[in-house]
Amino acid sequence: MIYDTMIELQSRLMKINAGSVIDVACGKGEFLRFALRSFNSYRMAVGIDADVELLLQARRDLYEYPVSFVIGSALSMPFLKESFSTVMLSNSLHHIEDHNRLFSEMLRICRPDGIILINEMIYDNLSEYQESHKLYHHFLAELENLLGHYHRETFTEKELQYLVKEYNLNVVDYFVHEDSSKDFLNPEEINRMTGKMNQRVSLLKNNDSYYLYLNKARDIEKRIRKTGVHRPKHAAFIIKPSHI
Repeated sequence: MIYDTMIELQSRLMKINAGSVIDVACGKGEFLRFALRSFNSYRMAVGIDADVELLLQARRDLYEYPVSFVIGSALSMPFLKESFSTVMLSNSLHHIEDHNRLFSEMLRICRPDGIILINEMIYDNLSEYQESHKLYHHFLAELENLLGHYHRETFTEKELQYLVKEYNLNVVDYFVHEDSSKDFLNPEEINRMTGKMNQRVSLLKNNDSYYLYLNKARDIEKRIRKTGVHRPKHAAFIIKPSHI
């Protein structure tokens, strides 16, 4: 996910003196880099993820930043209580099944005067271009579940609001924002998406469903190349630790 054209989110981050930062389930570090570029100030940063290959890429891409990378699960992080001023989770909520443990861990490592930022894509009131992204993303979710990796379909805005309410999180700011770019036929983005689909499908070569998913990938690629694609809207929650 490319965040640089999410202007509304960037304008909110520019007001934050982030202190010590952690990006939970940071993946390739795309959101972490965006956040560090956007914050008014920060002191140091950590990215944690269970995928070693993704962390290696993040380390390569963020070599100029004062960031440490840690291999570990979002459900059991190797940090002391109240270690970070700013705890972030972006577009990873739908990859994590146990939300109770996740939120408990994020609250545990957040300082009493800190904040938790949750940023998650949603699929509500889609444009034709965003519908293409939904097909792509839900296809990846289907493939990854087949390959043994938890990946649920995207939340709606109401589902996210209900989830936050269910766990009694202390939300101090909430807003919906989206990509400001209107380049719906960006060849670099389309090639990245189709390459990711094809890579996932290739992992099913010994599976009876291989040709079924290969054809599905080709159909989605045809749609994206014909109609274009636009990243979905996002819902962002800024949360204060409940013990304040």
